[in-house]
Parts: sequence; structure tokens; C-alpha cells
Amino acid sequence: MAPFPTPVIYSMEALNKDLPIRQLYPEDIYPNGDYYPSPYGRVRYWIVGPEDGQKVVLIHGLSTPSILWKDVQAELVSNGFRVLMYDIYGRGYSEAPRLTCDPNLCIMQLALLMQYIGWDAADLVGFSMGGAIAASFAAMFPHLVGKNIVFLSASGLLDSVKEQPNASKETQPDSGQVAWHLRELQTQCLPGFSDMLESSKKDGLATGVNWAYRKLGKMPDKRCLIVHGIADNVVPYSEAFKIRKLVPQAQLISIEGASHFVPMEEGSKQKFTENLLKFLA
Repeated sequence: MAPFPTPVIYSMEALNKDLPIRQLYPEDIYPNGDYYPSPYGRVRYWIVGPEDGQKVVLIHGLSTPSILWKDVQAELVSNGFRVLMYDIYGRGYSEAPRLTCDPNLCIMQLALLMQYIGWDAADLVGFSMGGAIAASFAAMFPHLVGKNIVFLSASGLLDSVKEQPNASKETQPDSGQVAWHLRELQTQCLPGFSDMLESSKKDGLATGVNWAYRKLGKMPDKRCLIVHGIADNVVPYSEAFKIRKLVPQAQLISIEGASHFVPMEEGSKQKFTENLLKFLA
């Protein structure tokens, strides 16, 4: 029999607070943070914004944890939204279970977290791999999702996953450099991080979510928005059209000159949040 609870590898929570990684991404980066002791390891989450606000979950991507949403969440909160952010297993302050990091694990993480905090349903915003999680979650648990689902620089339909030669840290805009630096620090400091990344790439999250997007395309009650940077060299711009083909009711907004890390990129993040607020309202 498999051991229960699942064996886990420690998160940033266990690291010395003086380390550069914790200076770059502090545990209290947002107010009202806490841990959920899930069966698959401790999950760090934050809930910000007015208690009576429209509920939105922000789901980060493959390697950059919830620091990604710093500017986006501030705009949502100032416009009256109630926002949930959390670190996906094996990233940031959430422990890494010794399990495959596939759609099943990631949608269970969010479903259990919403049950824990008492949220019946919420709109979803998924970035990169978080888009694949949002699609899978909505396809499997439509009753836990409000009307609105946003796919930002979303993956899930890639033919294969390989590091792009032009996607190195040195060639990224400032936003990408922060993300890649944090990725390097997590690789150095968190023994479970690299395994979770590799599993995410090969076990269906990056390439195998066709079923979820297709199912969403048959849910006319769900409003979907696809936002993608034309200059994205991590998840190519062409992926947006693949998603649109499967989810024909989705609106597509292209951001001229935007790279992959739209939520952290000056100019691009403003265009995104403007369209996001309009869509959610």
C-alpha cells in the first residue's frame, strides 16, 4: 500500500529567512497568508481583497510561484475583487509530494484548497501551465468555477516541451530575468523542485490537456478569454489559436510586443489587467 499521508520534500518555508531566495520572494509578500495541511504536503496560500468581492483564483505557471501576480492582484483588489493565490506543489512555499505532477494532482490541490477555505466557486485566471490547470479544473469541476475563465500565455497543447535556445535568462526582458533568477534559486535550494518541473513537462500538463479545452468548448455557460503575447518565446503565440479552435466561444486578445511573462512586464501587464477587469466585470 502507498504510504499516507504522501511523503513530501520541504519547501521554501524550511529555508533560512536570510537566504537570497527568501529576500526575493518573502513569505509575507501578500497579507493574510496561511498554510493548508493537505494530504500531499503543506500548501501556502493568500486571500486578499474585500470579503464580499467577486472571487477570483490566480494560478501561476511552471516555475515562477505566486510572486508572479504581485501587480495583477493589486489591480484586482483595488477594483473590489476577492483574490486567492497559492503556490503549486513543489514551487515556492508549497511542499513537493513524491508523486507525479500531472493534471490530477494539480486540480485536486485547488479543489481541496477551495474546500478548506470555504469557497463554493470562483472565476479562474491561469498563466502558462496555470492555464492548463484552469482548463482541467473547469472541465472536471465546472460547479466550482464561476462564469469566467482566463487563459494567459497558456500551455497544455504543446507538441513537445524543450528549453528554447532564445529563452535563456540573459535574453529575457527584465520581467523574465526575475522569473529565471527565481527558477535558478529554487533549483539550488529546493531538492523537489526540478523533479516536479520535469514531471509537469512530461506527464500531461504541458502537452496533454486537449480533452479539457475540448470539453470547455462544449460549455456555453462558461465565458473564456485567451490573452497571449505575440513575442512569446516560451509558449509560442500560435498556441493561442490552438486553444481558440477547441474553445470557439473564447475571445482572443493579442498583446503586441509582449513576451511570455506578461504579468511582470511593464506595459504588457497594464494591457492585460485592463482587459482582465473588463472581462471579469
